[in-house]
Amino acid sequence: MINEEKINLNYTRWVTRLKKYNCYSDLMINELGEKIKNASFALTENSGAAYQGSMLNVVINNLCLIAHHLNENAFGEDSKQKKMHPYLQANNYMLMRVLLLQHIAKAEMFVIQENQWKQKNGYIYDFNPDLNTCMKCGERSIYLCMKYGIQLSEEEYEAMRIIDKEEMSVTQYISPLCQIVKMANQLVSIELYRTFLDKN
Repeated sequence: MINEEKINLNYTRWVTRLKKYNCYSDLMINELGEKIKNASFALTENSGAAYQGSMLNVVINNLCLIAHHLNENAFGEDSKQKKMHPYLQANNYMLMRVLLLQHIAKAEMFVIQENQWKQKNGYIYDFNPDLNTCMKCGERSIYLCMKYGIQLSEEEYEAMRIIDKEEMSVTQYISPLCQIVKMANQLVSIELYRTFLDKN
């Protein structure tokens, strides 16, 4: 759980980064801003990220940081400014754009759990029964980007969808951007779950 001050701070930082990475939309902020600000990153308590404001808290303080560290420290330049793994490093600008927008669909997809039994058993949020389609998180986030006039490149589009896909059998064709986005999301899930276990 985080307090209202932290929720507002995360939202302000997120909006500032949207502007920095040229993926800000007035229309999106006006129509969906409050929902995004208060959205949950996950459905269940044991995920470590099912609480009001957790979506942006996780995106800003976990996902973007881990992905940046992977991209720059593992694949970036060494102490002599020589690229260590030039074929593995992703474009950092595109990486941040994808991570800032990839989970915005959760603002529409997740609603507070009203079933008392489920609440007591850790199911804090539920899927929104009022949605007309069964799009997954990545593709719904892409739809919202299109709806609000945020342009995505072909690579960004593919990377936004990577969290929706099952394991790919031909991994040598996956772009570094997709792989880093996928790895960062997986590592964040592990980090949040282990943090939850440590606290309980």
